[in-house]
Parts: sequence; structure tokens; C-alpha cells
Amino acid sequence: MIDAYSHCGISKYLPLEDVLATIEAADVERAVLCQHLGEYDNTYLASVVEKRPDMFRAVCLVDPVAGNWREALRDAHAGGAFRGLRVVAATLLENPALCAEALRLGLTLVVWAEDGVADVVDALRALCADHPDGRVVITHLGAPRVENGAAVAGWELLELAGEPGVFVTLSGQSMFCDYPYAELSEFVVRVIDAFGTGRVMWGSNYPVCGDAAAYRRDLAQLTSGGWGLGPREVAQIANGTAARLWFDEDPQA
Repeated sequence: MIDAYSHCGISKYLPLEDVLATIEAADVERAVLCQHLGEYDNTYLASVVEKRPDMFRAVCLVDPVAGNWREALRDAHAGGAFRGLRVVAATLLENPALCAEALRLGLTLVVWAEDGVADVVDALRALCADHPDGRVVITHLGAPRVENGAAVAGWELLELAGEPGVFVTLSGQSMFCDYPYAELSEFVVRVIDAFGTGRVMWGSNYPVCGDAAAYRRDLAQLTSGGWGLGPREVAQIANGTAARLWFDEDPQA
């Protein structure tokens, strides 16, 4: 199994040793480590990948308003440790050149849209049209908003299902409601149906999701057949999609 979205760090969150203990206890074999917001020194994440290139892929962060963003991005790419660039939704509108350059370099664009994707659907479509081979990951289900027991905003995410280069992480539900996330059940089912299991992947959002027990609990919700998923669909979301996107593998080959 692959955790397609986790954090690891020494200035925020937890270092490698804690992350390793948590994912190994959950029988997760590999993980994608995403830089946390506000940290533009990607040295630690690079060192983690260099220590365990078999186990980890990493996503860097570049200051989109710094004058040297292009140089910083190219340096991160040239180092070989990073397979993706993380951006917030505003960057798609305020510095689209950064997003385009990341895709041009072959990096996967990992998007956090804290207020939902409604304002950036057009920008993402334009980016996909200009870079048909590019890959974009919308994290945490596009940040749906839950009110009165149901998802009342965030459905615009489904409008991106027609873009073959757009993927979604089934992650971050604990930020929007409490386990077992019943309020998001219909939303999750609709997202999986729209994008297909080949473009949806599970991520823990560790340690934002909670402790190691919460990590295993959230993963078990998927592996036990949550949202009406069968064994092959579970395997795709828990492993296959991320294996192809991040590790250049095809588990079915």
C-alpha cells in the first residue's frame, strides 16, 4: 500500500523516525511526503528521499512571490529528490507561470484549495489544455465544506473529472468532519464515480489526521470496503493509482 499524502518535517509536524514508525505499523510500504505550507527550505525532505529512495517520493514548496522562484524550482527539480510541486489555489491565479513551469519540467502539481476549487476550475482547465501530458493532484477531496450533516460546497470538483490529467487524493476528511465522516460519504462516492479509481488515491494527511491509531483507523475505512468499494477498487485507490503516478509502476503489468 502507498500513502499518497503525508507530511514529514523538523520545523513542523514529525521527523522521519516518527513517520516511519506510523506507516510501518499500518503495513503501508511507501509514501509521498508533502512539504508543509510556509517552509521553502526543502533540504530535510530531500535528505529523507536520499536515505530511502525505495520508500519515499517528495513534493517540494517554492515561494511563489519570491523573485527567484524559477531558479528555486529548477534547483529542486535538478536535485532529483522531488517529483512534485505543492501550490495553494491562489498561486494558480497569481503566478500561473510557476505552475506551468512545474508541469513543463515534468513535476506533478499538487494543489491545496483551502476554500474549495470553485474559483480555480477555469485556471486548471486552461493549464491542462496547455500541458496535455501534465499531471495535477487535487488534495483532500478539494476541501468540501460540511454543514448540517452534508457537503454543501465543493461539488465543483466534479467538473474537473473530464480532465484526464487531474487526480484526487481521498484524504483530509478529519479536517471537515469527525470520523467516520458520514457527512462526506455521498461526496466521496460521487468523486470516485466521476474520476474512477484510476485517478483517486488514498492519503493519510499524517499527522494532521491524528495519531498512529487514527492513521490505521482511516486506512481501515478504505481497506474494509468503505463507500461500497470492492477488493479491486480498494487495491487501486490504496496502491495502484499512486504506484503509477508517483513510482512509475503498473501493478497490473
